[in-house]
Amino acid sequence: MHVKSPTVTPTDGAVGVPKATKNGKHWYIAVVNNNSEKLCCERLLARIASQPDSEKDYEVYVAAQKEMRTWRNGRRKLVERIIFPTLVFIRCTDLMRRKEIVFLPYIKRFMVNIAGSPENGHRPVAVIPDQQMRSLMRMVSDAESDVTIDPRPLRRGEKVRVNGGKLMGLEGYVLQCPDNSTSLVIDIGILGSAKVNISRDLLDPIE
Repeated sequence: MHVKSPTVTPTDGAVGVPKATKNGKHWYIAVVNNNSEKLCCERLLARIASQPDSEKDYEVYVAAQKEMRTWRNGRRKLVERIIFPTLVFIRCTDLMRRKEIVFLPYIKRFMVNIAGSPENGHRPVAVIPDQQMRSLMRMVSDAESDVTIDPRPLRRGEKVRVNGGKLMGLEGYVLQCPDNSTSLVIDIGILGSAKVNISRDLLDPIE
């Protein structure tokens, strides 16, 4: 789902965002209650429903894929799988995040970058680069097999570009799996890597 669109501790202050870009929009990671990701997205959408698309205060993204699920009784149903449980991605200015969004009752907090250097005693707020978010959205939207997340560093191979199929043009890294299958891997900041199985014939090395 992609929509253009209480006391808070000091960790939600304006740390971790370069001064020169604090007025620009960034992708932040909001933590919400389990199984409330889509509802939170809808509530965020409702707040800006009257704004023109080109002037909306923020964008919201919940990474989800349709998949066929089979129950023990043999019944099958197409369901939506949330790829990042309890997480909602919000692209907004740092000021909007600190002054409005963090105070909403359904937003628990924003994820911080525990590997970042502390500023004023607090870790920086985690930010996912725009290009990584665009690649993630494309992979989730167009992949013909399940997208999985690996929070650990992967021993990936060369950089590649998909040369055909629904993911044509998407860039990432090749990963040779233990079962001899091939995966396309993209970085997603502090969340690790997203990967999807793909034919090796569909991958061209990037010089």
